Amino acid sequence: MVDRYTSFTDLAQQTTEGEDWSIHTEERGAPHLITAIHGGAIERGTSEVAELIARRGGYDFYTFKATRRNKNNELHVTSRHFNEPHLETLVQGKRHVISIHGCRGVKSKVYLGGLDHTLREHLTHAFEKRSFLVEAAPPPISGMHTDNFVNCGERKKGVQIELTEPLRKAFFNNKKFNLHNREDESNWSPVMIAFAEAVIEAIDVMNEEEE
Repeated sequence: MVDRYTSFTDLAQQTTEGEDWSIHTEERGAPHLITAIHGGAIERGTSEVAELIARRGGYDFYTFKATRRNKNNELHVTSRHFNEPHLETLVQGKRHVISIHGCRGVKSKVYLGGLDHTLREHLTHAFEKRSFLVEAAPPPISGMHTDNFVNCGERKKGVQIELTEPLRKAFFNNKKFNLHNREDESNWSPVMIAFAEAVIEAIDVMNEEEE
């Protein structure tokens, strides 16, 4: 898919915040940042699971949400070109940055990318312990570019997590992820909770190793 907008700057100049999209953050002073820059109705379910991870782990949180009635995919800006100023500032001060994305696929599967191979290993272990299928992310969703914002934190390496559509639907009890069903937290399933717990466990292991 070729992006309609060449950067966040381009998108912001041609669209309207509050009508087409919104940005939500929770800044808790943590050294860890969980993001979903293709949230809302672009890669559905990513904003919600990122929020749950950040809330349960006490991490900082950032999401860009597409909020149009239709044509939300037009608001997709690739990670390498997502130069939103507040996100750039947030990322610079974080030891660990995790970016949650959605991808295509027929099976419920987690793809791990990004330059932080150690955190990827811990995530793989935590996910597999909870029976999630995990693979290394293939190009072009591997998140290996140094100008991908996920790799621009203090350590210049982060993790990009890609979730297939069947897995993201499984995050909701009724397997539906339109706006009402996504934002109804009573519809957030044990699968979503297990996924969030796996991410938190992996970050905890990283923290212990770095002490």
